[in-house]
Amino acid sequence: MRKLFIVALLFVAACGQKSEEASRTSAEEAVSGPNVGVSSAPGLSLTYRYGFLLPPERVATAQEDHAARCEALGSNLCRISAMSYEVGRDRTISASLQLKLAPQAARQFGREAINLTTKHGGMLTSSRIESEETGQAVASSQAEQKSLAADRARIENQLKRTDLGSAERQELQAQMSTLGSDIRDAQTVQRDASLKLTTTPMTLDYASGNVDQSLSDGPIIGAIKDGWTNIVSGISVIIMIAITLLPWLLTGALVIVLWRKYFRRWLFSESHPGRE
Repeated sequence: MRKLFIVALLFVAACGQKSEEASRTSAEEAVSGPNVGVSSAPGLSLTYRYGFLLPPERVATAQEDHAARCEALGSNLCRISAMSYEVGRDRTISASLQLKLAPQAARQFGREAINLTTKHGGMLTSSRIESEETGQAVASSQAEQKSLAADRARIENQLKRTDLGSAERQELQAQMSTLGSDIRDAQTVQRDASLKLTTTPMTLDYASGNVDQSLSDGPIIGAIKDGWTNIVSGISVIIMIAITLLPWLLTGALVIVLWRKYFRRWLFSESHPGRE
């Protein structure tokens, strides 16, 4: 009987440990977001955008770590294109980091950025991956350039004729000028589209706030937390309004006191000089 009791205790302890580990794993997965593997197909360009929430004192550190990680990859795989850091009037912090990555390094860098953020006590709040059929734009531009080049060659052959009239020659030269402009525009489209295929933009947005990693809380606990947050927010708004109005209220009270004590008596004495 004693041995059976000990075995039961060990079994309960093991189940509790597994339940705790499962709960911890679930919370970590919720904080780090979905692990979606997106592969860039040929002719498809991707754009990444991640949003992070961190404690105010950790925003700058997380942003610097992400920038350092990009620089460690080298300019052939990652380049910093823009960076911002702002402190609002309500003591909130917002920041962003814009990167240009090689397509083969973008997804792995995004996962590492999320892991670095969670190590700083933050969490992933949004994740967006958008795609564009850039290869089709390159093919269309190339086909357009080929057609325009054929038209230009045809007009060049016509301009070689010696029996062309002055008006006809001017018309052909105007068409040549228009074709040259159209070819340059098509080349620009092809160049921009090709650049999208070789460079993957990624934007990391940061915001400060209270990080609640207990996303697995039930509806009752969640409602209690939300209610407490609303109470604290309401109290802070009331205090801010009171502090804002207090100087004006004191000034108004002082004016009333001065009016009753001095100016009112002075006006009465001026209007009734014999009653002093």
